[in-house]
Amino acid sequence: MGVTEIIINIRILMLPVIIIIGIEFLLIALYYFVYYKKQPSERKKLSITKMMLGALFIGCIVFVCELTIIGRGSSHFLEMNLQPFSGYIDAWKKYSLRDLQNCIFNILMFVPLGIFLPLLFSKFKAFKRLFLVVVCATLSIETYQTLTGAGIFELDDLFNNSLGGVIGYQLYRLGASIVHHKKVKIKSLVGTLAIPLIMGLIFIGMSLVYAQQEFGHLPINAYTKSNMSGVHISTSLQLDSNPTVAPVYKKIIHNEEVETLLQDKLGLSELSTKNYKEDKEILLQDKAGMQYTLFISSMGNWSLTANNYSQQATSTGQEHLIDKAKALMDELSILPQEAEFSVLENGEFEWNLPDRPDLNVDYWYGDVVLDLTQDGRAYSLAYNVQRNQFTREVDIFSPAEVYEQIKNGEFPQIKYNALVTEEELVLKKDDQLEIELIELTYMYDTKGFYQPVYNVSGTLNGNNWFTLIQARK
Repeated sequence: MGVTEIIINIRILMLPVIIIIGIEFLLIALYYFVYYKKQPSERKKLSITKMMLGALFIGCIVFVCELTIIGRGSSHFLEMNLQPFSGYIDAWKKYSLRDLQNCIFNILMFVPLGIFLPLLFSKFKAFKRLFLVVVCATLSIETYQTLTGAGIFELDDLFNNSLGGVIGYQLYRLGASIVHHKKVKIKSLVGTLAIPLIMGLIFIGMSLVYAQQEFGHLPINAYTKSNMSGVHISTSLQLDSNPTVAPVYKKIIHNEEVETLLQDKLGLSELSTKNYKEDKEILLQDKAGMQYTLFISSMGNWSLTANNYSQQATSTGQEHLIDKAKALMDELSILPQEAEFSVLENGEFEWNLPDRPDLNVDYWYGDVVLDLTQDGRAYSLAYNVQRNQFTREVDIFSPAEVYEQIKNGEFPQIKYNALVTEEELVLKKDDQLEIELIELTYMYDTKGFYQPVYNVSGTLNGNNWFTLIQARK
């Protein structure tokens, strides 16, 4: 979930919270004017300030319950993840801000608990009591999610939520110190900022390490070993053990001139533009008044589609449309080299460039799909061609070494079917694992390099099984 999606979801979830807090404030105002204001000073035991803080605290509790309990469905019954720091490890493997956001959000979610509890109840000014409540609250939520299937019991959530409560308590201590001493004490300030600063330095250090690496990360790298004790693993393959090398390529993205090209060649004019982070959506119009949407992705592909046009051509066997399609592609000159031409069953025209990572030179792969109207105008055009620039050759594991990694449990557990449960992926004693294929393929890493990986497949207890292993040493 990206930043935009998080903000949208928070807006939706905040509506009932705002309504509840608003009702609470109205009741407090009513209590103040009808009863509290009329009481003698010595009988005013309940502070209006505390009542307002309590109203905000209840709103925070409702918000947390919305995020963790209410309306989450039941798709994860009795699932647990007891791997410590797995969320951070996943974020590092994928070098993904989106994955890291989830960890940070779980920390921030419990910061108010660490602030409000000591403000409202004096006994929680003691850290031990507050920490116990924070841990118990997290355990209650995780247990509920596990038993109801509303979520997965994750050790990371327990750590992150507890850390959020501690940070909130430190913020409370800083605020109390400022109020009491009428100044900011260095000791209180350092104590409050210690955890965020340490985490910030860790993230900066990780970023520096990542920047110094030649290649990016592959998310397939396992950070835990499978327990292969008692697992019967076999293969009938003749496994080569000789040292070998394979090329690595770099994805080259160049789509800055797409809009200008289409405007010049198809006679289109721009009406409006919308930006979505690094992607772009452009509304265009031809001379006949037909409007098109051009979507340009930051990943290098783009598509042009006519809006509100229902009469799509059925071009199979229509030679005049085939000629027009080829002529249009020649005019656009968007194919970098010779491609395989075919007419699809739905009447669309396709030019295909096969993936050839065995070449130690630059190459292109992907496809371009074109659809024409009956009068020969472009109805839709999808460009999904990638340029891979040869970087260098790297040493890779041999198939025999990959087989040894499988025997040692050094591989990720990949869910190959939606019907397969997490429990079925875990190898256990007396399981029968037969390796039938160890094949070199390729995958993009987090820096856009096209790296060699091994596709290992076979059967586990008679059922399909496969995993992916980084080939580069």
